[in-house]
Amino acid sequence: MTPENSLVHAYLKTHPETRSAVNGTLLGNFTSGDDLVDKHLAPMIAWVYGKIADQVSPSELAETQARMYIEELSVFARYNAQFLKAAATNVEGFCPELAHELRRNHLEEGGERGKVPAHYVLYSNALLSDLGLLVNGHVPAPETALLVEMHQWMVGSHMPSLIAGSYYATEAVAIAETELLREITDRYGELTIQASGSALKKLDYYYRLHLDDDHDAAQVDGLSVEAAHIEGLAQFIRKADLFHIDLPQALDGFLQIMEAMTHWWTQLAHRAQEMN
Repeated sequence: MTPENSLVHAYLKTHPETRSAVNGTLLGNFTSGDDLVDKHLAPMIAWVYGKIADQVSPSELAETQARMYIEELSVFARYNAQFLKAAATNVEGFCPELAHELRRNHLEEGGERGKVPAHYVLYSNALLSDLGLLVNGHVPAPETALLVEMHQWMVGSHMPSLIAGSYYATEAVAIAETELLREITDRYGELTIQASGSALKKLDYYYRLHLDDDHDAAQVDGLSVEAAHIEGLAQFIRKADLFHIDLPQALDGFLQIMEAMTHWWTQLAHRAQEMN
């Protein structure tokens, strides 16, 4: 990934006010966490993932292409819970509130006893039950392995503020990614068993669990599971001074993971094109 083919850099090039805010934050001159999240980072994510959706074009995928995306997208879900646990442990001495939020997410992702099972178990079982797809044990493509490695490096960082910003990026893209994944699994279902949406009952439950504000699994009133994760981590950027978060460091972490995620999607899109 270079500035010439990075979607993040493309956004900054066409949105000079965000480029100015990013530069100012990294240099210590822009200090409003609320403005950084609401006026710059959230719009960047929406724009970038709109471009990614255009690259992927779920409605035009062939069966083999859709299966490739599903297999590769299943991999990160295997490890996210353990990454959240490691990140929480790493920051708890610096910011117990951040550790608490990461542990809350870890319990949701990893399967809190007496509540919803681990999300990876739900998802992989739903793929097997609804579509006959076995993703358990899938060996990832190099671009997927790189994404997992970059998260592993991130959660082991000695900089808690970098972890805060990095995990905000990871969670902030989750709604867009889940919606795109739903379109891809719907496409695969249409091509293989002529079924999609609510007809894929276990997958439909999995997606509603993440995206519906009124789902039983939602633990924060008025917010879906994913929306609560996003806002739960955004508060550490919004209120950086309160939580003693170094804002330039947090933004650096955000950019590291945002670039990693968008690079991953772009490379998967190239891989899909080569399958034609």
